[in-house]
Amino acid sequence: MIRILLSIGIVLLVTSCSENLTNDLDIHDIQGCSHISPFNGKNVRNIEGVVTHKYDNGFSMQSITPDNVPCTSEGIFVFTGDYSEVMPGELVNVNGKIVEFVAGKTANFNLSRTELHNPIITIISSGIEMPMPIRIGEGSGRRPYTVIEDDQLSQFDIESDGLDYYESLEFMLIEVKDGLVVGPRNQFNEVVILPTSEISQNLTSHSGALIGSEIDLNPEKIMVKLPTYFDQQVNLGDSTTSSMIGIMDYSYGNYKIFTVNDISFQTKNNFYELFQRNEQKLTIASYNLENLSLYDNKSRFSAIAKQIIQSMDSPDILVLHEVMDDSGTVDDGIVKASKTIKLLVDEILKKGGPTYYFSDNPPENNQDGGIDGGNIRTIILYRIDRGLLLENPDQMLAGISYSDGYFSISKNPFRFGTSAEAFFTARKPAIWLFRQNEFQFFVVGVHLTSQGANSPLWGSQQPQLKPEEEKRIEQARIVSVFTSRIISQDPNVPIFIAGDMNDNPWSKTLKALEGEEFVNCGVLDESNEQYSYIFEGIAQQLDYIFLNKSQIDIHTNCQFIHMNTFYDAAKQISDHDAVIAEIVLER
Repeated sequence: MIRILLSIGIVLLVTSCSENLTNDLDIHDIQGCSHISPFNGKNVRNIEGVVTHKYDNGFSMQSITPDNVPCTSEGIFVFTGDYSEVMPGELVNVNGKIVEFVAGKTANFNLSRTELHNPIITIISSGIEMPMPIRIGEGSGRRPYTVIEDDQLSQFDIESDGLDYYESLEFMLIEVKDGLVVGPRNQFNEVVILPTSEISQNLTSHSGALIGSEIDLNPEKIMVKLPTYFDQQVNLGDSTTSSMIGIMDYSYGNYKIFTVNDISFQTKNNFYELFQRNEQKLTIASYNLENLSLYDNKSRFSAIAKQIIQSMDSPDILVLHEVMDDSGTVDDGIVKASKTIKLLVDEILKKGGPTYYFSDNPPENNQDGGIDGGNIRTIILYRIDRGLLLENPDQMLAGISYSDGYFSISKNPFRFGTSAEAFFTARKPAIWLFRQNEFQFFVVGVHLTSQGANSPLWGSQQPQLKPEEEKRIEQARIVSVFTSRIISQDPNVPIFIAGDMNDNPWSKTLKALEGEEFVNCGVLDESNEQYSYIFEGIAQQLDYIFLNKSQIDIHTNCQFIHMNTFYDAAKQISDHDAVIAEIVLER
C-alpha cells in the first residue's frame, strides 16, 4: 500500500509552486560535484531514495540507482520539522524544495547542507536492502591526507581537498572498518578516530595522539557522533571493536559520522609518562587550570594536587594559568584569589606534597579578558624548601634595574605591557624575580589572546579567518622586546617565559616571541610527544616554556605531561596538559 505523508503547513505552498517543479532528477543530480546544489531554490518532484536514518526533525535517504561518479553524493536530508513516520528501509518518493541550509549565525561560517524542504512524501515500499556503505580507510582508494581546503572553494577536488571529499559523501552511509581513537570522547558525546590502515602514514604519540604540523592538517581523521545512549568512557588510544556505520553529516563547523549501528571500544592498557625531578636541577612547570574557581567541587582541587605531586613530581616552581578570583564568576569587583590559591596549596600539603608559597598577580576588574567577573590570571607557586625566594621589591625603582651584577625590581611580580593597545582587555604578562642561593633568574607568566574568534577549519570561509592573530603577534613581540632588554644587561641571567601562547610552534606569534634570544624548550622532548592540547582530534602545542639561548645545554630537559588530554572528558581535570623545563642553574 502506498502512503502519502504531508509535512504540516506546506500543502498550499507546494501546490502553488507546482508549475516550477523539476522532473526526472536523482539525488546525485541534486547534489552535483559542488558544495551548492545546481538546483538550489528549485522545487523538485519524484526524488526517490531509501530511508537510511531518522532524526528528530527529518530523515536521510539515499539513492538506489547511483551514478558511480565519485564526486556526487547519493544522499540527502529531508526536513520534516518533526519525527517523521517513515522508517529505515522504506523506499520513498519525495516532492519538495531544494534548500542549502546553513545552521547558526553568519559569523559561525558553517557550510550548508543540501536538504529537501516542504516535502510531500510517498512511501512506495518497505524492506528495501540498505545501500552498501562507502568504506573510509582500508580499501577506500585515494583521498586527501594533508589538505583541508586550498583553493578558496573555487574548485571541487575530492582527491586533494578534505572539505570536498567529505561533501561528496554528504548524508550517505559510511563505514570505518576499524579505527584508533585520536580524540577522546568530549562533552558532546563525540570522538575522533583515525582508520587503522592510515596510522603508519601519520605522526602519532605513544598513546595514540595524532600530531598536527604546518604542512599536514590531517583531514583523514574522522569525527564520530555517538548515539545518545552511549555512555562508555573513551580514552586516547582506544580502538573500535567492530565496523562503525553511520551517516556523513555536518554540524558545528565539522563533518562527522552520525552512527546508526551499535558501537563499542576496546580500552587500551595505556599510560602517559610521569615526570621525575632531578634534585640537582631547577624545575619549572606551566599548567593551564581551565578557570579554576573557589566554587569548584573540592574534588577538583584534590585531583589537581595529586597531578602536581604524582604526575609532575612537585616542581620547584609552578606557573598556573586561568585561576579565577575568590568570587568565581560573580561580577562583584573582587579581584584577589588568595582563598582559591590557598585551598590548592593546602590540598597539596594534605596529599603529602611539599609546602608551596604563592604569589598572586591580580588584574584590574574585568580588564584582562576571560569570563566576566572571573578575572582569570597567572599565579606562581614556589618551594622555599628548595632555596627559592622572591626578591624583595624596591619601590624607589620604576620597573627593573641592573647594577653591580644584580637585578632589582620595583614590584614583584611586575606587570608590563599594561598601556599597549594589544593588551587592552587582554591578559597582561607579569615577570617575577627569583633567587636560588646566590643565583637570580626571572620567570615570565604569559597567557596570550585565544583563537576562539577563528572561523572553523572546516567552514565556509577559506582560508580560515584569524581576527585575533595580529593582536597575539604584537603581544608576543612586546614580551620578547621586554625580556630581550633584560638579557642585554646580563646575557647570562636565566629567563623562563612560561605560558599558554594559544598558537602553534611555527606560527608568526611564536616566531615573534622567540626573536633572536629565546628557544622553545619543547623541541627537546620526543617529536611525537610535543603537544599539550587536543582540538577536534589534532594534538598541538599551545603551552610553552621558552628559555634564553645561553641556558640551553646538555643538562636542559623539557617534557610534556599528558595527564589530561589522554582521558575521556569525564575524567579530565583541565583541557590542557602541563609542560616542565629543567635546567642546572649556574652562571
